Amino acid sequence: MTMKRFLFVLLLLAAGLPVSAQGVRKTADEFNKMSRSDTSLVELHGVVSRMRGDQRGVFYLKDETGEAYVYGLVDGRPGSNVSFPQMEIVVGDTLTVYGRRTVYNGTIIEMAGGHLLRKANGPDHAAQLEKARGLDVHPTFKGKGKEAFSAWVTAHLKYPKEAKAAHIDGTVTVQFVVGKNGGVQEVQVLKGVTPALDAEAVRVVKSSPKWKPGMKDGKPVRVTYTLPVIFVIPE
Repeated sequence: MTMKRFLFVLLLLAAGLPVSAQGVRKTADEFNKMSRSDTSLVELHGVVSRMRGDQRGVFYLKDETGEAYVYGLVDGRPGSNVSFPQMEIVVGDTLTVYGRRTVYNGTIIEMAGGHLLRKANGPDHAAQLEKARGLDVHPTFKGKGKEAFSAWVTAHLKYPKEAKAAHIDGTVTVQFVVGKNGGVQEVQVLKGVTPALDAEAVRVVKSSPKWKPGMKDGKPVRVTYTLPVIFVIPE
C-alpha cells in the first residue's frame, strides 16, 4: 500500500462518521454501479466471502447480487473502541457496515474507512477464526479438546426449577473466549431458549477451570469457541 493511500484511509477513519448517519442501504451491485462522482454514505449488508487483510479490515462482502470491496473497517457500534483483529471477523460472518463509496487509483471501487454496525458469527466461525490465526497449538481442557469441556459442562448443569416445571428444554448456543492465561472470558449467549436456561448455561461455562491456552509463534493467544449447551428435562 502506498503512503498516499495509507494517509487517505487514516483521514477517513479519523473523521469518525456518526452512528446516526448510516446511509442508504444498497446491494453490492448497486454500490458498484454508483456514479464515479457519488461519494454519499451507504449501508451494506452481506456475508464476508474473502479476506484480504486481517489487521486493518480489508475484505469482500457478498450478497445475492455480488461482492463489494471494503478497505479498512472500524467498530462503529456505540461504546465500542476495538481494533479489527479484536472484532474477530472471519469468512462466513454476516456484517452490516456503512461508509462512503470511493474509487481508488481510478479503477478500484471500495468503501474506505467503513464502520461496523452489526455482526453475526457464521456457522463455522470458531473453526475459521482458528484457521485465520494459524494456531500452532490449540487450547486444551484437562488435557483434551472441546469435547471434554462439553461433557464437563453437561455434568455441572443444574436444571432450573421453573423450566423443569414448565417442561421447557432445548439447546443454548454459547460463545466464549479462552484467554491468553487459559481463563474462560467473554461468555455470551448467541442463541437462547429462555432466560433461566440461558443464565444456567452462562453460569456453568463461566465457572470453568482454566484451560491450557492456544499458542502461536511460541506465544499464548486468545481463542474463541462456540458451544451448544443441551438441556434435557430430567426424569
